[in-house]
Amino acid sequence: MKIASSDTIILLMALAVLGITARAYPVTNALAGKCYDAEVTDISGTKYFPAVREALSKAERSINLVMFVIELSPYKEDLKADQLINALIDAKQRGVDVEVILDQNVDFVQRRSTSDWEAKIKSVRAYKRLKEAGIKVYYDEPVRYTHAKTVIIDKNIAILGSTNWTESSFNKSNEVNVLIKSKGLAGEILSYIKMIKIDENIEKYLDFIEPSTAVSWNFMENPALAPQMVKARDERAFDIYLYLLWKKGDCPHSGTVPFLLTLSYDSLAKYLGIYEGWINLAYRRQIIKVLKKLDQKYKLIKFETGYGKEATITLIDYEDPEIGDASIFPEHGMRKIETPPISFEVPDDYFDFGWNRILSFRAKFCYFINLANSDISDTKPFWSKSVARIIKQFSGVDEDIITKGMGELRRKRLIEVKYDTLTGKPYDERLPKMYKILRPYDPKELELKIKEVEEKYGKAAYTKARKYAEIVFEENNPEVIADIILKTREYGEEKVKKAFVIIAWKNIDNPKRTYSYVAGIIERMPGK
Repeated sequence: MKIASSDTIILLMALAVLGITARAYPVTNALAGKCYDAEVTDISGTKYFPAVREALSKAERSINLVMFVIELSPYKEDLKADQLINALIDAKQRGVDVEVILDQNVDFVQRRSTSDWEAKIKSVRAYKRLKEAGIKVYYDEPVRYTHAKTVIIDKNIAILGSTNWTESSFNKSNEVNVLIKSKGLAGEILSYIKMIKIDENIEKYLDFIEPSTAVSWNFMENPALAPQMVKARDERAFDIYLYLLWKKGDCPHSGTVPFLLTLSYDSLAKYLGIYEGWINLAYRRQIIKVLKKLDQKYKLIKFETGYGKEATITLIDYEDPEIGDASIFPEHGMRKIETPPISFEVPDDYFDFGWNRILSFRAKFCYFINLANSDISDTKPFWSKSVARIIKQFSGVDEDIITKGMGELRRKRLIEVKYDTLTGKPYDERLPKMYKILRPYDPKELELKIKEVEEKYGKAAYTKARKYAEIVFEENNPEVIADIILKTREYGEEKVKKAFVIIAWKNIDNPKRTYSYVAGIIERMPGK
């Protein structure tokens, strides 16, 4: 049979789905472009997954994949998208040349100019898995959609259609696909794929591609879970549950549900900062008390302990499809979630650097709010919501928790905040703040850098400069503190003080309340 490029391909795909052979349909001169001998197989609907898995397993020389979305589960390792990713990795290990291009995209509507565009980077888990396996994996340029769902195998098989590699596409959507054996067609499509422009700077946007821990949205939004912990001031319950999720990733078979974990009281006490100065019996009692609360009140775990033994934890995942085993929680009954678990990633640096001991409870809660919303933002790496919407989203936590928590994160340089421009419109008509989650740093390294500034310029100059920096939320930025000292030497104490007084009168949400604006005021003042 002959297959033509362009419009003819679309027509023949439709014919394949309808069960009509291409030989029964004449290709007219108006439609004919390049034509190829081909064997076409309809793999629409549920036929797609097994056909693609088999084709990947039989690849001998090369696989070229272009995919709009690949959605992997942090909980389950045997879902269909994960199986196809494993098939790509297996192919790589047996010597097949595997190359993958993924889409990132831009919210064109909301961005006013190309300089404002922020990419929404999708399929990050898939990117990470493929990258770690040594596969050539790329993202396209952010200013153009790559909407293709295409697999080219051995430059001879072309799999085309509408199916993304997501559980929704595999199991719940009506999808149309064909598998075409045609060296000529596969070659032409491969030539087109090679023209896709690659984003060479993608790595700098993938701040959290390093090890991370999955936390379910349900934990954050469910009124009976994290929001209730915040309202009840159950900070230890919050910290210990997240610690258990983090340690789950260190264990083999961490994708199984329910998950069993043997807990070291000593290790957990060190993580909580109660190991030093506490006797063993005291911190064990404290930890056991909280574990019982996670079990009996929040129903996130099942907890067993014995005299002189470490605790055994059954970690129950509320977002896993297998939840609902009545033998675990009879009061919950049986339920089945057919879509994959919805979660966001927490960089392991949060745990490794001990931020749970540094941040207040409200700041920790707001940090996780930032991680969750950033993960689903269409304006990544920024996200935006009004305080009222955030409060509603997270089950009515107090406004003070959000405003002060976000403020602390900003001062700790864990988030960046942008404000709507001042255009004369009333305050209540301004757009909500935009937040950008920043990569957690080692607080000990920052402490050393700030100490270096103090030693270099003297305690008096350092103390005054850091107090000024606090006005513009930069008291933990050693570069800003040092620059204030240098500007004081260059322009004089009076001008520096006057500039900061001007800024201090502005509302904390005023976009001009920044150090760069202060520096501009100082530099524009007449005379030195």
